Amino acid sequence: MPRENEVPTSTYRLLLKNGITFHHLTTVVPYLKRLGVDSVSVSSVFNTNDAGNGRRSFDPTVLDQKSGGEQGFALLSQSLKQAGISLLIDINPNQIPVSHENNWWRSLLEWGQQAKYASYFDIDWSSQLGLPVLERPLAEELDAGLITLAFDTGAQAIGVSHSGNFYPLSPLSYTTALKGLDNDLSGKLQEAIVKAGPLDPNNFRENLRMIYGESSISDRLELANHLNKMTSQITSLKTVLAEQHWVLTTIAEARSSLSYRHSYDSLYSAGAKVERPEVFDDFHRTALELLKSGAVSGFRVNQIDGLADPAGYLKQLRYVAGKDAYIVTDKIFLNGESQEEWSANGTAGYEFISATSNVLIDHARLPILEQAYATMMGMERPPERHYRDAKRAILHKKFAPEFQASGDLLLQYASDDVGELEVRQVVSETITELPVFRTYSNDRQHHYAKILETAGLDRSVLPSAIYDEFDTRYQQLSAAVMAQAVEESYRYDRGPITLDEITVFSADAEHPVEAFHKHMAQKAAAMPLGMNATSFSYATKFGEDARMRLLALTEAPEVWAQCVSDWRIRFAGNVKTIEAALAPHPETEWLIYQTMAAIWPPELHLDDQQALMTVQQELTAFVIRAVREMRKDAFWTETNRPYELAIADYIGELFLDRDFLTEFADRIKPYWVAGAVNSLTQTVLKLTTPGIPVIQTGSETWDFSISQTGSPDALGFEKLGTQLNYAEQSPLVNLLSDWHSGAVKQRVITMHLRLRQQHPALFQKGEYIPLKVSGVYSDHLVAFMRRAGSTSCVVAVPRLPFESVSKFQEPFMPVPVWGDTTIHLPEMENLTTFENILTGETITPEDSFLAADAMREFSTATLIAGVN
Repeated sequence: MPRENEVPTSTYRLLLKNGITFHHLTTVVPYLKRLGVDSVSVSSVFNTNDAGNGRRSFDPTVLDQKSGGEQGFALLSQSLKQAGISLLIDINPNQIPVSHENNWWRSLLEWGQQAKYASYFDIDWSSQLGLPVLERPLAEELDAGLITLAFDTGAQAIGVSHSGNFYPLSPLSYTTALKGLDNDLSGKLQEAIVKAGPLDPNNFRENLRMIYGESSISDRLELANHLNKMTSQITSLKTVLAEQHWVLTTIAEARSSLSYRHSYDSLYSAGAKVERPEVFDDFHRTALELLKSGAVSGFRVNQIDGLADPAGYLKQLRYVAGKDAYIVTDKIFLNGESQEEWSANGTAGYEFISATSNVLIDHARLPILEQAYATMMGMERPPERHYRDAKRAILHKKFAPEFQASGDLLLQYASDDVGELEVRQVVSETITELPVFRTYSNDRQHHYAKILETAGLDRSVLPSAIYDEFDTRYQQLSAAVMAQAVEESYRYDRGPITLDEITVFSADAEHPVEAFHKHMAQKAAAMPLGMNATSFSYATKFGEDARMRLLALTEAPEVWAQCVSDWRIRFAGNVKTIEAALAPHPETEWLIYQTMAAIWPPELHLDDQQALMTVQQELTAFVIRAVREMRKDAFWTETNRPYELAIADYIGELFLDRDFLTEFADRIKPYWVAGAVNSLTQTVLKLTTPGIPVIQTGSETWDFSISQTGSPDALGFEKLGTQLNYAEQSPLVNLLSDWHSGAVKQRVITMHLRLRQQHPALFQKGEYIPLKVSGVYSDHLVAFMRRAGSTSCVVAVPRLPFESVSKFQEPFMPVPVWGDTTIHLPEMENLTTFENILTGETITPEDSFLAADAMREFSTATLIAGVN
């Protein structure tokens, strides 16, 4: 485990996107220092490219050139060191970009199964390597002249160009491609082929670079004309393509016959076999050099569940990184899972999203909201949506090749009287029914028992190599399918609110506050140095504060349901019928209004046409994306353009009706105020419970964004710095009055971050002690103590605030509401004075104190004692 001074007290999450470079991040460092963070987590410092769906994969061997390369990274590293801020970087051992820009993948395109790096990937070489890049069949693309032969001066190779992408030819096919061209350049290129070999691909590329660079302009033009002529002769072009180790295919074809294991939801990232020592070493070489040089202090490992052996991988990573490196994984816990004896400090903290959401939901009134939703959808009772439905569709629609390969392994040894359909069906059922990402238990034989029995196989007679390969493929496939169900499809289609974002489940068996305390006590015992996150850039559908607004809907479900009903009636004339289906469907209408309530900027003025247009565009794009994902038969391979246009038109009419927008804002304001209270509660909990808090870029102020809409640019950071000045210098009462600006949240965060730096042992190692709360409003308070030695900190935050704040304009719980609500302290040796870090007020309780006494000026209380 890392030394105490190696573990950060907090981290700030930065994304290298939207034009942000290493240089930009360098200019942000002084602001981060003032804010109070002592580490930054960056995704990703390595070469990036579009992974096909907005996420970016990376080349783990090269620092990102678009972000400034080695020089820019050196400036950032030096700036962080001078500020005393450590650097954590992302590594994703489960994916490699499917691009010629990555040397490993390029070697496969050029040399196929004989390539030096062929063994680095899971690939079926029984046929050409399929590259899913075409929108229509290859023959049609050829006839349209969209596939061309060319010498690419960037790649320094002859290859095929299509839609801005380049695919290098096999060196062995150069003879065919150059046939008929008789000049010095052609001759030297063919001489280079004779010397080329799959085990030294870089030498071949260097030879091509030198040959082309030293050739005459006339020879180059002759080569270009020759390749253009071959492009125009489709028969000749087909001959060249037939000699390649790869073939261009459509996405639809890839869904059923992809020849490589792709990474979760991206067809453009291939899974790497890091369980092989040589792959592990090559993949981590650059990252480990950065660690050992002191440029970085640790790693965040992404897509850990997609590896062949996650525990074994982390054990090896810990061994080579050393005990002092800070390592977390992006593991998401489901259905009571807990981290095994992994050699990591914990997770990236997504389980904290569920824990806080669960304690802030009004579980007593949630059924009313669900029933109102069902009634509006024309159902007698709420639908029983389940992740199994999404998993089944995802398995067969998005991972058909991997599913096919898993079944094939068993079928070659199955009994003669066993039908192929039976075996595949039982594999499908076990993956679909599994309520977690994968089975981590060492005793997997019980899990596979039904599969083996159906196939007529006995574990003792099945070759170990085949069993192990099936086990690996099954586990990786299961993880990929669940990841999709959690992150992309299932969460949109969950009824009246985004209740199940990540892992939120109703607390039927125990009180939500007790469940929260139990979760935090477990984290304090098992992984106190893991992270606490409230944002998950690509899985959660809403920004962290937008989600808190949605949770407030559960407190006044009748009011919200009436709002939606009234608005649906008002705009009923804008609903169209397309192919006998309503457009938008009532379910989509609910989603539209719910999303508006979640993301509407509190400071937005209706005369600000540009701001209104921005909200309209973001809302439209989000709802269309949601509809595509809710349509389980589509999964991004098909779209219903008329239906989507109808949705856009419906939303457009909403924004043209200013009377409606005025009414909308007035009726939703109580939820916004309650949501702001929820947000402040969530923020304080993240900063004081066991774990290392993560501040997502820009979320130190209000985050009402929709996922994947980006992060602040350089100008955005400048505004954050200006606002921090305002937040630090203004009285707390003024910040509450001006809560729409988000400065009050920034003030809460910076004060708590500084507290954590002053008392690292308290928050990294301190006990977590749930505190008893009694009195009239006890169900509306969460209270606990952190204690380490003579230092202790009492934290109290409100929950279920809607009734108390709905008639007010500020996110503040009126003092009289608390009445006799009392917080009881554990036995303490001496009478202790506590100071409120936000207000400066002090109290000296004997064994308890009134909540009202601690919350007279602000609705959360963080009280520190034992400060010398």
